[in-house]
Amino acid sequence: MMRVLTAILIATVFNTTDVKCKGFEEADFNVFRFNQCPLASLRIHLLFDLTPRQCAYKCAARASCKGAGYSPGFKCCEIFDVDEVNSTNSYDRRCNFIRKSDISAVEVNTLPII
Repeated sequence: MMRVLTAILIATVFNTTDVKCKGFEEADFNVFRFNQCPLASLRIHLLFDLTPRQCAYKCAARASCKGAGYSPGFKCCEIFDVDEVNSTNSYDRRCNFIRKSDISAVEVNTLPII
C-alpha cells in the first residue's frame, strides 16, 4: 500500500499520468455501475486491448484517475476524472464503471515514473 501512495505522490509532483512498472499489472475491483459510464467528454485517457483487471490497475496507478469504464465488447478502458455516474453526466451504453475507491491496493514494482 505504501508503494502505491508513493507512486501516486511522485506522479502528482512530476505531473505525469502514467506509472511504468514491470510484472503483474492487474487489480481486483468491484463494479459501481453496470452498462453506464460518464460522458466521453469527461474521459482523460482511452486504452485498448486490456482485460477488466488491467483497466482497474491503470486507473489505480494514475493520480488523475477517479474512475474507469470498461467496455467488454471492445476490450476498451476509459479513464475518467469523475467518480460518480448520474443522470446529468452519463448515458446508457455497454460500459461498466469502476470507482477508484472500489479498486484494491496495487503494488507498483518499479520506479521512477517516466
